[in-house]
Amino acid sequence: MNLQRAALWTIVIAATVYLLIVGRSLLLPLILALVLWYMVDALADAIQRPAKLNIKVPRFVALPTAILLMGGLLWVLGRTITANVSAVIAAAPNYQVRLQKLMGQAWALATDEPAPTLAELVGRMSLADTLGDVAGAVAAMVSVAGIVLVYTGFLFVEAGNFRRKLSLMFTDPAQEARMISVLERISRDIRIYMRIKTTLATLTSALSYVLMAAVGVDFAGFWAVMMFFFYFIPTVGSILAIMAPTLLTLVQFDSLTPFLIVLFTIGPLQIVMANVIEPTLLGRSLNLSALVVIISLMVWGTIWGVIGMFLCVPIMVVMLIVLSNFESTRPVAVLLSADGRLPSEQA
Repeated sequence: MNLQRAALWTIVIAATVYLLIVGRSLLLPLILALVLWYMVDALADAIQRPAKLNIKVPRFVALPTAILLMGGLLWVLGRTITANVSAVIAAAPNYQVRLQKLMGQAWALATDEPAPTLAELVGRMSLADTLGDVAGAVAAMVSVAGIVLVYTGFLFVEAGNFRRKLSLMFTDPAQEARMISVLERISRDIRIYMRIKTTLATLTSALSYVLMAAVGVDFAGFWAVMMFFFYFIPTVGSILAIMAPTLLTLVQFDSLTPFLIVLFTIGPLQIVMANVIEPTLLGRSLNLSALVVIISLMVWGTIWGVIGMFLCVPIMVVMLIVLSNFESTRPVAVLLSADGRLPSEQA
């Protein structure tokens, strides 16, 4: 019987992963809309009940204000990324020449044979073409923005009726209360995670911008914005945030001094923020195993690409809370947790 049950769960998991991969083009706009709706709703709640202020802003004022603020922020970010990507592509040939020179110098230290060209090493692919592909990927993401906005609008409409529908779903008040408790716990933990992550990402990217601008790194504003987004990718994000601007200094400057300055300022900053300050602020609120986070990063990155990497931690938070509320799945929840304590057992 246990063997049959294990086989059934294996089939269910395999089928779910298959559907997530096959339905990626349909699911990702909906997932992005859900994230956007959640962020706007959380911002509206913050505006409606300002911290440490004994006032309450009407919902019909808070929600439009949150929408305008979020829309303005996304517009500024979009303009910044678009403008800088174009500038980076235009400057790519100059960087490619400098990179070829560095490769020649490094090759000469290792062997007396003629150094291969950069194109030979990367399969005849130019840096400009690579950046062009990146720009194409960005354009593809922008093309689904309209669909995401439509989905988001419908989510706001449905959110107004969700509580009433939830009451009609359950005839037992205890079951309804349990479901509401689970949803509130999910919302609370994700908001804590997003608030702390956003605050630290903003602080890290702002300090990094000041450091890069002081050194004279090209497109410091663009790299600061990218660092903000990289910060939401566990472990790998910090590595990318350090590598990208640091390697740029090698092809931008003739001296190693800017490279060393950026490496030994931004590097420790990223490490301290991600590995010291963030765990201290989050504490045990999420209680996810570090190994589980790394594995989920790889799994969701494989299934949904970069977006999956961004969402892997919130997805695992939801899974941990939901699994901890059912006896049959509690052992799985214990394995996902950092210390065996489950959300359903915490106050």
